[in-house]
Amino acid sequence: MIIQKIEIENFRSYYKQNIFELTNGLNLIIGSNGDGKTTFYEALEWLFRTDGTNKMDTKFISKKRIEELFSNESDDVRVAMTYEHKGKAKILEKMFHFTKSFDGEISTSNYSFSLIENVGVERIVKDGIRFDYDLPSEIRKYMMFKGESDLDVFQNSNALKMLVETFSDVKDFEAYFEFMEYATKKADQARDNAQKLDKKNTDRIKQLNRTIEFETGTLNDIEREIKNKENEAVNFNSLLKSIEQSKESSKLLIAVNRRIETLSQKRSQMQNRIDENYTINLLDDMWILMGFTDIAEEYSCKVSEVDKKRRKLEQNYLFTAGQEKAIKKMQTDFVPLPVHIPGQKVMQEMLDEEVCKICGRPAKKHSEAWEFMLHRLEEYMESLKVPEDEEIAPFYLNDYIVELQKRDTTLNDNLSEITKLRHKIQEAIAFNNRMHDEVKKIDANLNMEFEQKKRILSQTDGLTEEQLLANYENISNWVEQKNKAENRIDFLKRQRTQHRAALDEAQDALSKLAEGTSAAIYAKTAQIIRQISEAFKSAKETNKKRLLHAIEDESNEFLEKLNSNDFKGTIRIIEKANGQGEAVLMNNDNTRIFTPNTALRTTYLMSVLFAIGKLSSEKDKTEFPLLFDAPTSSFTDAKESEFFNVISKLKKQVIIVTKSFLKDKNGEVVLDQSKVSEVNGSVFRIEKKKPFDDKKLGTIQTVISKIK
Repeated sequence: MIIQKIEIENFRSYYKQNIFELTNGLNLIIGSNGDGKTTFYEALEWLFRTDGTNKMDTKFISKKRIEELFSNESDDVRVAMTYEHKGKAKILEKMFHFTKSFDGEISTSNYSFSLIENVGVERIVKDGIRFDYDLPSEIRKYMMFKGESDLDVFQNSNALKMLVETFSDVKDFEAYFEFMEYATKKADQARDNAQKLDKKNTDRIKQLNRTIEFETGTLNDIEREIKNKENEAVNFNSLLKSIEQSKESSKLLIAVNRRIETLSQKRSQMQNRIDENYTINLLDDMWILMGFTDIAEEYSCKVSEVDKKRRKLEQNYLFTAGQEKAIKKMQTDFVPLPVHIPGQKVMQEMLDEEVCKICGRPAKKHSEAWEFMLHRLEEYMESLKVPEDEEIAPFYLNDYIVELQKRDTTLNDNLSEITKLRHKIQEAIAFNNRMHDEVKKIDANLNMEFEQKKRILSQTDGLTEEQLLANYENISNWVEQKNKAENRIDFLKRQRTQHRAALDEAQDALSKLAEGTSAAIYAKTAQIIRQISEAFKSAKETNKKRLLHAIEDESNEFLEKLNSNDFKGTIRIIEKANGQGEAVLMNNDNTRIFTPNTALRTTYLMSVLFAIGKLSSEKDKTEFPLLFDAPTSSFTDAKESEFFNVISKLKKQVIIVTKSFLKDKNGEVVLDQSKVSEVNGSVFRIEKKKPFDDKKLGTIQTVISKIK
């Protein structure tokens, strides 16, 4: 089958009529995001549907065409493919009518699906469903692929069964199996009926029949349980395989989360240790006095100077007044200390302890020194009394200087503690700064861990963090369940062998009892039919294995071409216990490569597709085209060039819708002409017609340019 032309009319962004003239080889349809690549693919998907579903849908209609229609005006949505198949030119066409009402509503009608065949000058129109004869639906599964994720033909549970039935002769055996099962049952019944006439061996025959019935029932039960356990093992193996692909990521994620938790706790502890409530410290903890030492010293000097001056003035005043008491006080060459210095409590303490705490010398009781201190104390106590009649008025009416001196004493008593404030403040600020530095370091480490976490999650094929962690937590349980299922399978298979031997023995014994009787021929017939049935089963398995080996061989040949200068591995098609299949990549030591890079995964799965396509061509004596939507989105430029070079050399029509071969030039997306020139095939450029309103779908129209 060769597709010659594709016509798309009013299908979504393909406004009015649009035509692709294709060649028998590589055909590239290049477009950027939103230019109509996927719409092209989906138009063909709609055209190829032969199951009668999704006939007319208003979402297929071009918004631009709808908006320009007048009320009660109509047009058609139409997709058609002109192709050649086995020497005959045909057109597959699907279309429907749409009408715009006065209130702007759209109605659909006149759906048609037809296959038109030109025979000479005659034009024969058939139901489009007959397209299945040219391109069977089971073949279409292996020729149309949407994106890299759609390349795995075995992702459907019945894919292997359909593949075997489509491309091998296995399904031809099914009718024989049914007949052989029926024939075996009838032969056993005929033998049993004939042996009922054997009165001599009645008890033995009954015993053997009971044994046969028991063993048959037991074997059926064992087969059912084996199948169930095999399904369990496959399911757990699939779960483990999914974990195997993400196990390393799970380990890394758990380690990262633990480090994040540890760092977060440490950060919280550091943050809690930072105390920067400096407003409270300033007042409640008296930090405001930190620079007070110099002020206190200056204050003390000024108070002392003022006091000395006051006393001098007071002495001069008394001398001038001529008081005897004052003259006595002046019989010194210096200005004495005020009577309240030292204070009352200090003076009393020195008297009690018999020591002068000013000069540090002892002052025994009633000694001259002790008497002097006592006199000073009495003098001070006397100064506190208010005289009843004072011959001379005091020079100073108030004792402000005394109050200042008392404050000076109090300040000097606490000066050592005030001095320590500077160190306390410096230590507190330094500690807080150290904690801030530690928090910054932790924050930097946390950012690194979060970046690592993002990298892990971005490379786990769509698995969420919760799934990764759940998988890792469940792995031991799944391994245990898988091992239990496999161990049970081994036990059941041994039991099956024993019961099958017992059944064969009973059937042989029953056949021997039939020898020389009328039941002999029936027993012999039943035995032969059973042997033929086993031969058919063996032949079915042989055919299946032959097909899978053929697919493997062809796949590896294509992989050799697609990955000629890169690591390849070896493709194997395996059948699981539940009948499902899988295309896997193996290393040279026969171990499976669970996580090939995306480009390798794409090429090896595509190799399987090419192999199946080749087998389908050999089976139907015709080539079928391959249609891909964005199959190389993960490829590097070099890998992409290599891929298209190989594809262009295939003796097969290939249609690839891609955004490759585009580059940015001064903010505009343009074709990379140097790469396009290397392509051996037809190249189309599709893009949105300009200008358009990026907020209005009704202005979007895909236009086609034939590049080469």
